[in-house]
This record gives sequence, structure tokens and C-alpha cells, in this order.
Amino acid sequence: MKSMLLLMTLLLGISSAVAELDLRKFQSPILDAQASAKSGLPRFTAYIVDKNEAPRIPGVDADQKRIIKNKYALRVMNEYRLYESKATPKKTSSKQRLHEKMLLERYCTRYNRQLLKLLGM
Repeated sequence: MKSMLLLMTLLLGISSAVAELDLRKFQSPILDAQASAKSGLPRFTAYIVDKNEAPRIPGVDADQKRIIKNKYALRVMNEYRLYESKATPKKTSSKQRLHEKMLLERYCTRYNRQLLKLLGM
């Protein structure tokens, strides 16, 4: 069991280094959701695919999304990537962007579903 956990952590570490994401933000969505639920201001997670799009909130249905937008705050997980300096542009391949989107989608879905469960929604 420990070796499987170590292997998964190693693979996630290698894959996030390729995608240039801060792996520390994506370690444990369940524990992060529990901490958020216990805080005074629970925040749901979202991510942005394109600068001109609204943040995506995976793992919630349309009714829950309306409640979330009116009552809770959002934490955009890849917001720092939107404001990279134009003086030092980073070339990101489509494979890296796809991997980043999958990682964000997976994390946000697990986090949001757990937070919905903990908040009784």
C-alpha cells in the first residue's frame, strides 16, 4: 500500500513538473475540502481554460452552481498562470495544456464534491 502511494505521488510529481503547476496545491483535495468546510468561509475550487471564459466549477450541477455563486467564494486554482509576464513567455505544448486541464478537473471535482457533502448540499 505504501509503495503504491509513493508511486502515485512520484508520478504526480513528475507530471506536474512537466505541466509547470505547483504540485503542493494538488496533493489532497479531500483534506483541503475538509479544512475549507471547517473554516469560517468555505471556498469552492474552479479553474479557467481560456482568459475570456468564466471559471469552470466541476463536480456541481446547475442548481448547486447558482447557490455557490450567490453564497460562497471561489478559489481559481490556475489563476497565477493567466498573469504570466509577457517579457518571459513560456511555451506550453498542447499536451502540457491537456495534462494541466485534466489535473485541474480531477482535483476540483473531488474537492467540490467533498465540500458539497460536508456542507450538506
